[in-house]
Amino acid sequence: MEKIANKYISYLFVIMLVSLFIFPLIWMFILSTNSKTDIYSFPPPLLPGVELLTNFENLLDQIPFFMNLWNSVYVATSNALLILFVCSFAAYGFARFTNAPGNRAIFLLVIASIMVPPLAGIIPWFMEMKWLGWIDTHWPLIIPTAAYPFGVFWMYQYIKQAVPDELYEACKIDGASDFRIYIQMVIPLIRPGLGALAILSFLNSWQNFQLPLIILNTTEKFTIPLALTNLTTQFGTDVAGIMLGTSISVLPIFIAFILASRHFIEGLTSGSVKS
Repeated sequence: MEKIANKYISYLFVIMLVSLFIFPLIWMFILSTNSKTDIYSFPPPLLPGVELLTNFENLLDQIPFFMNLWNSVYVATSNALLILFVCSFAAYGFARFTNAPGNRAIFLLVIASIMVPPLAGIIPWFMEMKWLGWIDTHWPLIIPTAAYPFGVFWMYQYIKQAVPDELYEACKIDGASDFRIYIQMVIPLIRPGLGALAILSFLNSWQNFQLPLIILNTTEKFTIPLALTNLTTQFGTDVAGIMLGTSISVLPIFIAFILASRHFIEGLTSGSVKS
């Protein structure tokens, strides 16, 4: 009887915890359906309103929303795919050629760079982007961030665990090149790790605000986080528009997570259970 009671108590605790995290998302959508007057009323609205279409029309009048949404999808997807290749390929090199000169030193340097705050080198980074002529383009949001130190460390640990050294030796005996081993043998074995890294990379790129703020000048090139700031003017803040835009902008994140959820969970739990 005590076990059953503890079980239901655990379920109740989980439900309360989930509700605590889900309620802000639900309330965000509720606010997006109410008028500005209702939003600032007391008590605040807890039920959906009837101003959804009006708020949506106002949102489209103020910013090129769908173009900004496409910019975020393009930047986040391109950046995530590039991170997957660069980080997994670099990690494969570190894990495969452990006896290469400088392997250990370079890998330690990669790990050390994880501790450096991203904004610490923002000034030389901006000067470099200006020298390359990439100001007001999406390239600075895609190319430089592909060298993701945590991604290299993550994939290195995953490759060391998932790919035995004997497999490399067997492939070399069969005459396979190192790049062919990476494409045909290593990639299929590390798909769960790639799935987890893809979600993390996509999310980081999607919610990035600081770099687009520094690089982008044209409204049509803004990503969603930056575009929504245009709804705040000297005449006030369009809270309903911001809530509606944010509600729509989280949908690609949910879709990306659903598509890669199995690999994401497998990647995060890999090694937690020893056989």
